Amino acid sequence: MGLNPAWRKSLVYTAISTGWDDGANLTEINAARQLLVQHMKTLEGIAPESGAYFNEVRLPPLVTMLQPT
Repeated sequence: MGLNPAWRKSLVYTAISTGWDDGANLTEINAARQLLVQHMKTLEGIAPESGAYFNEVRLPPLVTMLQPT
């Protein structure tokens, strides 16, 4: 089974994310990352035996995605 073992008996699936605009400065990026870390620590405190999966993705702006091809 290609599933994180911690998820096999889970009752809840939770997803958190962060992002920043293209051209964001290092201070803005670090602030977004720190907020994500705080959220992750909160979830770890609630469920210390949980698992995690990290994915990095860069999506085009929504306007671009909605334009006909």
